[in-house]
Amino acid sequence: MTRPTGRGDPGPWNLDDGLIAAARAAAAARVAVYAHPGTAVVLGHGSDPDRETRADLVERDGVALLRRRGGGCAVVLDPGNLVCSIALPVPGLGGITRAFAALSDLVAGSLGDLGLAGVGRAGVSDLVLRDRKVGGSCIWRTKGLLYYSTTLLVDPDWDLIDRYLPHPPREPAYRRGRPHRDFLTSLVGAGLDGPPDRLAGRLRPRIEAGVAALAPIPG
Repeated sequence: MTRPTGRGDPGPWNLDDGLIAAARAAAAARVAVYAHPGTAVVLGHGSDPDRETRADLVERDGVALLRRRGGGCAVVLDPGNLVCSIALPVPGLGGITRAFAALSDLVAGSLGDLGLAGVGRAGVSDLVLRDRKVGGSCIWRTKGLLYYSTTLLVDPDWDLIDRYLPHPPREPAYRRGRPHRDFLTSLVGAGLDGPPDRLAGRLRPRIEAGVAALAPIPG
């Protein structure tokens, strides 16, 4: 994990750098599914920490403030979150909308294979269950390569989300102004067996098989 940084000076969220490098080197898709190793507040590529976080509390508590490659608002990651990341060669520079749909549907379908039916897409990049967010996704696109990552709320620390994140400055229409605890839900709360590390071992082969079966995503 990248060391905590000072207020307004986020470090890089770099846990998937090796995955991206491996996909480039092999010219083939690579998948990683793992429980997040610690607590961090992670900003989107264009996020303003002073608007999207309670930066004074993040700094006071010594929590890592990091910035990911993809977009979206700030999130809190802790060991109750499961990160599912896919890096794959895709020609050109386009295909982001198609990739969001295809890869989010793949993760949702893999959860269905484990017994959690009803997960779908909402907004630009969310995974939802019964109108409540259970995962958030982002994409980073560069020439010849696409990186997708979704964070699943398996058994998160709700207190940390309330502590470090104010209501976001922008939100999808389906949120309807709901506070965090009315808007978010968890996989464990929905009845899927945890903990995150065990779930990772069950989920990864399903996502790998799904990526291998995907039709190429056009650039």
